[in-house]
Amino acid sequence: MKILYISNGSNFLGAGGMEYHLMDITRWLEGKGVETALAVRKGAFIHRVLLAGRPNVYPLPWTGIEKIASFINVLQAVRDFAPDIISINRERDIIPVLMILKCAGPFLKKRPKLVAVFHNSGWGRRPSVLSWLDGVIFPNHFLKDIYAPGPDSARINASVIYHGIHLPDLDAGKKLDPGRERRFFKGRKFPIIGMVGELRKNQAELIDVAAHLKKRVSEFTIAIIGRGNDEEIASLQEKIDRLGLTEQFVITGNVEKARMNDVFYDLDISVTTNRREPFGLVFLESLATYTPLVAYNSGGPVEILEKGGGVLVTGGPEDMARQLFALVTDHAVRTAMAQEGRVAAEKYFSIDAMGEGHYRFYEKLLTAK
Repeated sequence: MKILYISNGSNFLGAGGMEYHLMDITRWLEGKGVETALAVRKGAFIHRVLLAGRPNVYPLPWTGIEKIASFINVLQAVRDFAPDIISINRERDIIPVLMILKCAGPFLKKRPKLVAVFHNSGWGRRPSVLSWLDGVIFPNHFLKDIYAPGPDSARINASVIYHGIHLPDLDAGKKLDPGRERRFFKGRKFPIIGMVGELRKNQAELIDVAAHLKKRVSEFTIAIIGRGNDEEIASLQEKIDRLGLTEQFVITGNVEKARMNDVFYDLDISVTTNRREPFGLVFLESLATYTPLVAYNSGGPVEILEKGGGVLVTGGPEDMARQLFALVTDHAVRTAMAQEGRVAAEKYFSIDAMGEGHYRFYEKLLTAK
């Protein structure tokens, strides 16, 4: 089996969930004997850093007049690599790739199967376009219901396969000790509550949550962890200072992937105030590190936490603060929830579970008439 992955991701400063998903799934499938190649945005982080030195990488300009070159490069990748399957991992690439293969079809020795893997929710409903594909993979039912609700689902060969992560080897006893020495947030004490994600995911509302939490408990730390520009950081800091929460907050900026296990080791509770998260690998990382997750009852976290490991909040900042206070003050409940989350991560959200799901989907696709 040979699979060509295409991604017109334009993240030049760092990598997000989609980029790490591509790295993880291709490595897993290669361990299964699958040959993989990647056609990715030229100059983006995944091209410059994550795939540096890797064979079978085709850089695509995808900007301005160079888009024409990208069409040629995709054709070259299809011709040279001769994939059995093309996996499209950016929604905006679906129509261009369909057009390319339509034009190139008569000149190809074999027509590869076309699959789209969805990671985001902003493309809009286009069931007629999806029906032209041989298969579609969604990471959860939340995204599937956005793109292929009700009757539209019958027109599409779709499957829900959860994203997966590497499960860290962690001493649960040490991690769940409130008095443990912190590795990243040195000098900070229990409780440390953290939100991980780029600074465009409604972190400002987390500050309102903290204001309500401070009425119930005087000493706590809330860490905002993620990449953001100077304006975004300044806006958050201004609100923090204005509400008298300067001592309670830490804004770390971008943290290297290699240090994230230390970050999650330090967190006693994870939280997100983003109501539009389509999935969220960081939520899986939270559960895998025995860190309970508190999220609004909306978007991708709902399906994740249905498996265990956290609390879904209906309401607003005051309601979320109430749930955080309940977890902070009940060690037994917090510990049980943390252990439940780790079990859920092992059962549903491991790299092996994701890899097996993708492999079986592609194998079935190639053997179907």
